[in-house]
Amino acid sequence: MTLYFSNLSEFIDMQGHGVFVWACYGITFVALIMLISFVLKERKATLKRLQQSNIKQSSRLTNKQRKSLNANGVSG
Repeated sequence: MTLYFSNLSEFIDMQGHGVFVWACYGITFVALIMLISFVLKERKATLKRLQQSNIKQSSRLTNKQRKSLNANGVSG
C-alpha cells in the first residue's frame, strides 16, 4: 500500500489546498463547540426554570393535594 503523501508537510499543504481544507475543519470544530456549549447552557436554564415553576406551583397546592403528592412519592 502506497501513501499519497510522502511526509507530514505535504499532508498539511495538500498540494496548495491545505489552507482551505484545514480552515473548513477549524470552522466545523468551532461550530460544534459553540453548539454543544449553547445546548448545555439552555439545558441548565430550562432545568432551573422548571425547578422554579415547580416551587411556585407547589406553594399554591392545598393541603389535600400535598398529602396526595406525598403519598405517591412525589416531592414538591
